[in-house]
Amino acid sequence: MAYGQTNRLVYDISGLYLIPVNDAWRDEFRRSVESPVNLTAYEDVPPQLEGLTERRIWGTTETDASKKQTAIDQMTSGDSVLFYHDGEFIAGGRVQCTFENSDVGRLLWNEPRSRHIFTIEDFTTDVPAIEHIWNLLGYKGRPVVQGFTRVADQRVAGLVDDSGSVEAAIFDEGSDEPSEAEIENARTELKQAIADEPRLTEAEDEFTERRQRARDAAFARLVKEAYDDTCAMCGQSRETPDGRPEVEAAHIYPKEQNGRDDIRNGIALCRLHHWAFDSGWLSLADDYTILVRDCPGRNGYHEFKQLEGKRVRLPSDERFRPDQRFTAKHRELHGFKNSS
Repeated sequence: MAYGQTNRLVYDISGLYLIPVNDAWRDEFRRSVESPVNLTAYEDVPPQLEGLTERRIWGTTETDASKKQTAIDQMTSGDSVLFYHDGEFIAGGRVQCTFENSDVGRLLWNEPRSRHIFTIEDFTTDVPAIEHIWNLLGYKGRPVVQGFTRVADQRVAGLVDDSGSVEAAIFDEGSDEPSEAEIENARTELKQAIADEPRLTEAEDEFTERRQRARDAAFARLVKEAYDDTCAMCGQSRETPDGRPEVEAAHIYPKEQNGRDDIRNGIALCRLHHWAFDSGWLSLADDYTILVRDCPGRNGYHEFKQLEGKRVRLPSDERFRPDQRFTAKHRELHGFKNSS
């Protein structure tokens, strides 16, 4: 990931291809993409397809046009594709693999010139209207796909900025649940952010709801990993019978106050100490020792008092340790005396 000139995060994102299917090839598309090719029906298949039972397969021809050839050469596994016919998108999916072999074109379509082959996974015919895609990509003019097209990376980066991933923008427009790809993008973003000065809060409208959920999930994973799934206060690392850790990722300056999803604003705690930390029983001094609220008349006080003055367990990577800006605000929020 890198920063562009406008300081917008630019991810190592997958490509997006718009691929026309003309009238002459529409039936072939039905037979080899809409319906997977039954490879067991052929006695001899090219080596790239050996051992496979079925695949959705499409291809394109060699070209003298440098723009198309560059797009062909750049296509790789994980890229998203939208297939266009007669004024609308008819299907979509992701590139599974790419290879060059004229025997595939000869075998499937009696057309050896179709030598640039790609297989399709996550195939769907539930695709948005072309006008919606044109609007998302910021295209002007009449919506029509005139040739094998790779969408410019900057336009695709805009989709990722808004929706978290290409797939989310194109195929999951009605869902607020982030995909794994979106969570991984958010994870990369949060790890990159530790190079910057911490910001206490984030604006309520800074991210779309879907992208915020991706950031929340990425934050939780990163914090728990940094603390090795162990409670920073008691050292417990309990697991459920199926192996899921009990430990939770707590925000030091809380989400209710728009506390930022920053690894340095996180600490891993068991459920008891997460509750105690959020409710104001416990806090942290700047030297990472535990502070206990002085309320001896309340149930639980004597249990928590045993933790007072102990130093919490910290991530081995110092970059991920709690920042004093967040711990100071937590103490202030819950009425602890300044313990710098």
